[in-house]
Amino acid sequence: MDAPLPLRLDTQVLIVGAGPVGQGLAIELGLRGIDCLIIDKNDRVGTAPRAKTTNVRTREHFRRWGIADTLREASPLGIYYPSNVVFTTRLSGYQLAKFDNALYCGTGRNPFFSEHAQWIPQYTVEQVMRDRLATLPSVQLQLECELLSFEQGDDFVTAHLNDTKNGVSIQVQAQYMIGCDGPRSLVREAIGARLEGTYGLSRNYNFVFRAPGLEKAHHHGPAIMYWQVNAEVPSLIGPMDTGDRWFFMPTGLAPDVHITKEEAPDLIRRATGIDLPYEIISADQWTASRLLATHYRDRRVFLAGDAAHMHPPFGGFGMNMGVGDAVDLGWKLAAVLQGWGGAALLDSYERERRPVHVHVMGEATTNHSLMSNALLEDGIEEDTPEGEAIRRHASQRIKAGKLSEFYTLGTILGDCYSDSPVVDRSDYERPDDEARDFLNYVPCSEPGYRAPHLWMHDGSSLYDHFGSGLTLLVSAPAGVAAVAAVEADAARLNIPLTVIRPRAGAIRMLYPQALTLIRPDQHVAWRGDAWRAGSDILSTVTGLRSTAHSLLGV
Repeated sequence: MDAPLPLRLDTQVLIVGAGPVGQGLAIELGLRGIDCLIIDKNDRVGTAPRAKTTNVRTREHFRRWGIADTLREASPLGIYYPSNVVFTTRLSGYQLAKFDNALYCGTGRNPFFSEHAQWIPQYTVEQVMRDRLATLPSVQLQLECELLSFEQGDDFVTAHLNDTKNGVSIQVQAQYMIGCDGPRSLVREAIGARLEGTYGLSRNYNFVFRAPGLEKAHHHGPAIMYWQVNAEVPSLIGPMDTGDRWFFMPTGLAPDVHITKEEAPDLIRRATGIDLPYEIISADQWTASRLLATHYRDRRVFLAGDAAHMHPPFGGFGMNMGVGDAVDLGWKLAAVLQGWGGAALLDSYERERRPVHVHVMGEATTNHSLMSNALLEDGIEEDTPEGEAIRRHASQRIKAGKLSEFYTLGTILGDCYSDSPVVDRSDYERPDDEARDFLNYVPCSEPGYRAPHLWMHDGSSLYDHFGSGLTLLVSAPAGVAAVAAVEADAARLNIPLTVIRPRAGAIRMLYPQALTLIRPDQHVAWRGDAWRAGSDILSTVTGLRSTAHSLLGV
């Protein structure tokens, strides 16, 4: 990786942007042997934490990619560090509320998912992903290489790159190109997609600092975040990495307030009430917005991650939602390039992901509306009976108002691609999205939903037995007779198929029909008690049936 590129290069997929979304897409493709080049104009080295939550769904994908254990071992605070979130007036002040095991980082096995979440800075996540990319011979990563322009033909995208590291111009011809190039996406601008929504919900600073002794200088116990609710400097603060590195984010800043690195230590002292030597490592200013691209595709060019959608980071959805984009698009591109997926499969990408984006953006924006400054009540720091009553009232508000930020399994695992043209829901009505519960996740094996998880008696996850193509899960003896017909149909269409018959006693409760067809992204494509030999089920769920009606023939 990072060896000089030839001046002219052919590849199947060009990925612009080597953050978690671009790298996730490259891993998804590379594991299937698809040639791809992934570039980034930066060196991807830094101290800013960006995302700090890798949620249970993203870590399930890391498990598929073979790096969940590697990420677990890379946890800078240790995998058993409690993922508590504490609300306090200041680190030196009164505790108002506490959320235990926020974001589901606890290490115990949960029947609903195969991997717990992790509190880990994004730069560490990216390094684990880069190390995985290095093991995939069909993937080439080039950092400090930027996209200048591109044009599309009927069969290829021709991109013009500037390799700043090696000082050369490069021309790349790819069958597809994906813009994972973030909020200021050149790819998005080039395909004429506009961002619609609200820009500037708030202006924020994020400081990374070193403070030896801060962990033991307060009495609130270990936590991943401390929300400081006071009138002087309402803010968030928490440990981030080894070496006594922490992050600090003041909230509720007026538009005309500017904070320098030199001013930040005093601000942290005032916010925490703890006088220590604070060494500022980095300072980033950023704006929270709620924006969605008008479209995610122009012929052979796609958008994923922040290039397509942006929202406030509260709830830890951002990076994780982008990885979900990469997974959805990745297996579909591979299927089309390998010949067992039709062009309608690519048409389904935006149809499936846009409703997810809209829903999560709403959740994140609601969380953003209740920041530390919004939780403030007059007299909250008074050492009087009145002050104690005010703190009790604030505690009730916090426990009710912030529940949807720290316990969101229904949002994380409840995505359903009910409106997808490549999900066979002929026997089901479309679910009511308005009834979706952010808190309570209810496993469902209807087409479109994430396949219900189950721990097997040998200690493995049910997901460990799924194949990289389609998986046929047989949950009742009545389905066994149909296996040969399904295999014959798959062979006729050159569709990779894995057949499993789990023996766990709970399997029939989770998969009540005899046959369930599961996609590579672990979402259910079809289910039924009988298979119609020679039917169009497989051609529907792989996009082959609707190829003639697609916007792009392949």
